[in-house]
Amino acid sequence: MLSSETLQKIIDISHTVALKRNDYFVKENEVCNHLGIVKSGTLYSYFEDSDANVIVNELYNKQSIVTSYRSFLTEIPSPAYIKAYSDTEIYVIEKKTYSELMQSQEWALVFKEVSDELFINKCFKETSLIKLKARERYWALIHERAHLEQDFPQHLIASYLKIRPETLSRIKSLDLHQDQK
Repeated sequence: MLSSETLQKIIDISHTVALKRNDYFVKENEVCNHLGIVKSGTLYSYFEDSDANVIVNELYNKQSIVTSYRSFLTEIPSPAYIKAYSDTEIYVIEKKTYSELMQSQEWALVFKEVSDELFINKCFKETSLIKLKARERYWALIHERAHLEQDFPQHLIASYLKIRPETLSRIKSLDLHQDQK
């Protein structure tokens, strides 16, 4: 999580964008020219496979950094969509502002904290997908991001964890029964 100092610096220079449920922050094949921090609400990033199945890549809630970072940095089209799951407000910095501020050492350190946070989140997810079983991935996610289950439906969380919704239900049911013993 970003430090409160970094968060406040970003809020101070950003503008607020409001999205309604199902509005897009970024669309697939569009260049992402902004980086944001969720003020309120929820979003999710997803890909569509060749059969038009939704594959959730990331879940964003309050204070999450939201962007298609590869697209933002390289100005190539985004490979994914980022869509509001609920009505959402986002503190947004445009690419032009980011590029201007990066000339300052103070802001380079602020944005390094942002990039570090994005990288750590990516590593956490990648490692959990490779090393952990479904139940362990679920508990690691819930431990790291406590309010996720209140913010998103089970099918999106299951897709993020790369398991079927039925598997997630079974995991939760087994754990509930074990807790009652």
